[in-house]
Amino acid sequence: MELSHEMVCEAETPSEALFVCTDGACGRRVVVGKGRPAFTVIDRGDFAARHVGGTGGVTMSPVLIG
Repeated sequence: MELSHEMVCEAETPSEALFVCTDGACGRRVVVGKGRPAFTVIDRGDFAARHVGGTGGVTMSPVLIG
C-alpha cells in the first residue's frame, strides 16, 4: 500500500503557490509556478510518501520517475 499525504496551499502570489503537507511529521513544502511550469522543493519531508493536492487552477498530481 502506498502512503499518501495531502498538500494544501498555505500562501500564493499571482505567479506562485506555496503548498505544505498536512501530515505534522512530514514537513514537505513546495512552491509551484502558475503561469509557467516550475516546481521547487523547499523542504523534502517524507520522500517515500505520495503527495497530492490542489487549489483553483493549480493541481499537484503524481509524478512518475523512471
